[in-house]
Amino acid sequence: MTSYNLGPLEQEVMDCLWKEKNASVSDIHQCLQKERKIAYTTVMTIMTRLTEKGFLARKMEGKAYVYSPKKTKEQTAKGIVKKIVNSLVDQYGHEAVTAFTDELKRHK
Repeated sequence: MTSYNLGPLEQEVMDCLWKEKNASVSDIHQCLQKERKIAYTTVMTIMTRLTEKGFLARKMEGKAYVYSPKKTKEQTAKGIVKKIVNSLVDQYGHEAVTAFTDELKRHK
């Protein structure tokens, strides 16, 4: 199952993984602990969810999984934007393209 959305905590986990490239739950827990207090089990759950969504790959090394991002941050962003835009165009047609173009112009 691949999802195209990342929640705020999932985004933080992915940011840590993009920096580290390969990391255990413990490594990511330490990365997140620099900014917030978070339970190890919460990090483990988020990383399992990201694997199920198709954002992470994991392999067993010793007694622990080592996770790695399946795509770079740029590839992930492009994929998410593409899926969102396609979904909006499917639902709203030309109006979605016009609204998107207007927003892009506004942010220049």
